[in-house]
Order: sequence, then structure tokens, then C-alpha cells
Amino acid sequence: MKTDYARGLTYAMITATLWGVLPILMKIALEEFSGSSIVWFRFAFAFPALYLFLKIRKKQPESILVSPPGFGVLAGLFLAGNYYYFLRGIETSSPSNAGILIQTAPVLLVILGVVLFKETFNRKQGIGLAIAVVGFVLFFRDQSRQWGGEVYTEATLYVQAAGLLWVGYVVFQKKLAAQYEAQHLNLLVYGTAAVVLTPAVIWADFNNTNFGSWVLMVFLGINTLLAYGCLAEAINYIPLWLLSVVITLNPFITLTVMQILPVVAPGLVTPEVIGLWGFIGACTAIAGVVMVIRKD
Repeated sequence: MKTDYARGLTYAMITATLWGVLPILMKIALEEFSGSSIVWFRFAFAFPALYLFLKIRKKQPESILVSPPGFGVLAGLFLAGNYYYFLRGIETSSPSNAGILIQTAPVLLVILGVVLFKETFNRKQGIGLAIAVVGFVLFFRDQSRQWGGEVYTEATLYVQAAGLLWVGYVVFQKKLAAQYEAQHLNLLVYGTAAVVLTPAVIWADFNNTNFGSWVLMVFLGINTLLAYGCLAEAINYIPLWLLSVVITLNPFITLTVMQILPVVAPGLVTPEVIGLWGFIGACTAIAGVVMVIRKD
């Protein structure tokens, strides 16, 4: 790997920014579209766009579609579930809540790596795990009081389901990484997810949709392509631990934008109420997650 920190960090920050604003944009889109329609559209947009890109570059995108690996199809099913339940978490609570709570996913991935792939887990990571748990508990208690216990528990379960499905998706991808190119796997994943979600689409959502709503939906589709594209580029230039740390910081972008947006654009999104202990919990949780995923 050719190390180029400036270029790698730029790509990583683009990904983090795209993922940071994504929950907010999806919350806005939920005013016009159902969750299943939004999730389907993102995959249905990304699949032909990536197919065309690979075709232009003469990468033979149809090769993986003619004889798809089973784990690749499962990865598509799991990512479809991840997108859907994450959006349900946003719909039930708020963008910042979902953005913070989904950070349990990389921690679960590290733990699963120890169990399935016999990866190491050192003392510093153990301390980070304890810190993350404390942070998540503080954040949960603060937000549970703000939202009401039953509603917030439901939102938390949605996000945790999304996190578990994402971990499964990554494991399936890891199993196939040595045999297939990353973008070919992404193509199969997008196509599988789009197909499996088609029966859940509420087609009436797309009737009488105004231009601004279409622009938002197209951007959500582009977000998928750009975020994962920049992520793949960043991997080529900086160590994985540094990339993981930068990506994990994306909830701070969500939190910041959600504090500013109701002021500069009143009525666009509902203002979030996060108490002092909620902010302390969020920062503590993310700090703990960074310690867990940084292994050196």
C-alpha cells in the first residue's frame, strides 16, 4: 500500500461527512416517502449506476451476476435489512440517536472477529469496551427520559438490529474478499437488496413528487456510491485503523448539523433535545469505540 496521508484522510473525511449527513437527509425524506421506498430507491439507483461504471471500464460486471456466490447474496439480504432497520430507528427517534447507537456495530464486529477469526483483543481494547458501554448507558438514559422509555427502547432495538445485520454483511464480504473485486461484490449486494425490497415499495410514494423531493432521493442514491467509493480509495492510502477512527467520528457531524439546522432552516427537521449527560455519554461512547477498533 502506498501511504499518502493527505489523500487518504481526504477520502476518509468525505465518507465520514456523507455518512454524517445521511441520517438527517433520510429523516427529511421520510416526510414524503415511506422507509421501504427510500431504502429500495437507494439500492435501485446504485445498482445500474455501478453496473454502467464497471461496464465502461470493461470490468465485466455481469460475471458475478451470472453465477453469484451464496455469501454475496446473503450479504445483500443483510445490508438491505441494515438499511431498513437503521431508517426505522431514525423514523422512531432522531438522526443523532441513530448515529450514536449504531456505533455498537464496529464494537460487535471486533468481538466477532475474535470469536470467528481468532483475532487478538488486547487490554487497551478491553478498557475501550468498558468505556464505550458506560457511554452508551449514559446516552441511553438521557434520551430515554427525553423520548419516553417505551418509544426509545423500540428505536434502540431497531438500530441494534441494523448493527447486527451490518456485522453479518461485513463477515460475508470478508469471506469473499480474496475471490472477488470489491466493486463486483457491491454490485451483487445492491442488486440483491433492490430485488428483495421491491415487494415492500409503496409505489404511490412516487406520485406527484415535487422536484426537490426527487433531488433529495437521487442524492441519497449518490451518497451510497460516493461514500463506498471514497472508502475504497482511502483504504489504498492510509492504515485501516486510522480510516476506522475517522469514519467512527461521523456521529459528531450528525450532532453538529442537527444543532445548527433548526436554527438556519426552521421547520426542516424537528430540533433534538439532548441533555448534558447525553452529550457526555455520546462523546464517551465514541471515545471507547475508537479505543476498541484501534489495535496498535
